[in-house]
Amino acid sequence: MKIPEFNEEAREVTNDTCCGQSCLAVIENRNMKQVLGEWKDKFGWYGYSKWKDLRKYLEDKGYAVKQISWSKLEIVNENSFYILRVQWIGKGEKKEKPFYGWRSWFEASANTHFIILNKDKVFCNESGIFNYDKLSDYLDGNGLITSALEIKQMESSH
Repeated sequence: MKIPEFNEEAREVTNDTCCGQSCLAVIENRNMKQVLGEWKDKFGWYGYSKWKDLRKYLEDKGYAVKQISWSKLEIVNENSFYILRVQWIGKGEKKEKPFYGWRSWFEASANTHFIILNKDKVFCNESGIFNYDKLSDYLDGNGLITSALEIKQMESSH
């Protein structure tokens, strides 16, 4: 796993809203200009990544994609990537779902982030690459993983 080329430039251009596309660039081992260009052609650009669009993008590329509950993920498959949806917790009193300390679903959704796990490494387009055992440090009691997509390269049928 490596940081995609043009990651910093993409963050500047998109105002730090390209975290989903950076996960795609890691999975495909492509640069951010290529992924963002293809994404905009396919979905347009509305300033964030929809979970269902990330899934569709990958499925259209021939990946097997399955949504899984992070709380039920017991074994990390070394041949898979996992896009993790991080929910940052707001300052409101009710820290549980659906609003996680925010006033509305819209605010809660605006305070999410996508990171990627592969083997024992995690990539965040803001923080870089770090060891999986540092994930709780990254979340720092202020974020939680609400769901995950397990992504596997489909076997060629020839």
